[in-house]
Amino acid sequence: MHEITVSIMSPEAADHGVAELWTADELIGYTILDDSDLMLRIEPRRDRTAVVVGAQSLAQAITRAQHLLERA
Repeated sequence: MHEITVSIMSPEAADHGVAELWTADELIGYTILDDSDLMLRIEPRRDRTAVVVGAQSLAQAITRAQHLLERA
């Protein structure tokens, strides 16, 4: 299982609820605010194979993203 890293690229991105989720040096998705609800957009892989992540790692990453966005 690969760890999911969460990053916020700028204060402007944080204002829109954008936090990027990365694993194994590949962007797997990002969050965005939609009607005050934090949504997760999962990006397709470059090679078009399935994106597979651990449920616990994903839940922790989303929680981390919410925490970082609240502090930004």
